[in-house]
Amino acid sequence: MSNFNVLLVEDTIILAQMVMEALKRIPELSTHHAASGFAAVEYLEDNKPDLILLDLNIPGKSGWQVMEFLKSKYGEGNIKVIVMTAQSDSANKLVGKLQGVERYLVKPIAPRDMIATIREVLEIEA
Repeated sequence: MSNFNVLLVEDTIILAQMVMEALKRIPELSTHHAASGFAAVEYLEDNKPDLILLDLNIPGKSGWQVMEFLKSKYGEGNIKVIVMTAQSDSANKLVGKLQGVERYLVKPIAPRDMIATIREVLEIEA
């Protein structure tokens, strides 16, 4: 059984708790939570997760600024990113495509859809 490290970057604590609870349905995952862009960058300084679940509208540094740091630290495409945001505009979706995110999910997201997407991106069988 593979073990994947996931970084959840989400500033809404209740939502973060709900996502972390839902992620327990995938036993192959271990999850760390960062509630701000600064906390995410601090975590990424010393840790290389397999997947980042990234909100865009977070305090400190935006989700896109976290992506910039991620690329400068680990190179492009070395860590999978799923954007999970309330920003449904086409401009942000285009930026996501240009930034190479694996998926762009618009909140609210049904837990089963989120889990299915994570399994697909990390190639974990159900």
